[in-house]
Order: sequence, then structure tokens, then C-alpha cells
Amino acid sequence: MTDVHIPKGGMSTVEVEIVEVLVEVGEEVDADTAVATVDGDKAEFEVLAGATGTVSEVLVADGDECRVGDVIMRIA
Repeated sequence: MTDVHIPKGGMSTVEVEIVEVLVEVGEEVDADTAVATVDGDKAEFEVLAGATGTVSEVLVADGDECRVGDVIMRIA
């Protein structure tokens, strides 16, 4: 099981908003698949899966506020 975390988007980014979750539970992903779009202090960026497998759990929804390092989903 691999946890997908909110990456550091910039030097001052601490909190981000989930703009859109791009995958669903049961969906197959590659390590470079974008799984969510987030809005940081100065820019929007995509969060990549970071592992190949099946999305087993999505822990956030569109509009949620998260902190850098938070787990947003799990890949089995």
C-alpha cells in the first residue's frame, strides 16, 4: 500500500485546497498519473500517484483544505 501525500508546491506553501479529485476508487494508475489538482498559495498544480496500482481509498473531496504532507489517497 502506498500513501499519496500533498507535495510541497513552493517555498511558502503550507495549505492547499483540493480543486478536483481526478481518480476514483478501483481505478488503475501509473506512478506519473495525475490523481488530484490542488491550489496552493500562488499556483495550481497536479498531485501525481507516485506508484503503479489500484486506487484503494480516496480520503479527500473537491473543495477540501489540506496541509502539505497530508495523505489524500492510498494505492494498493
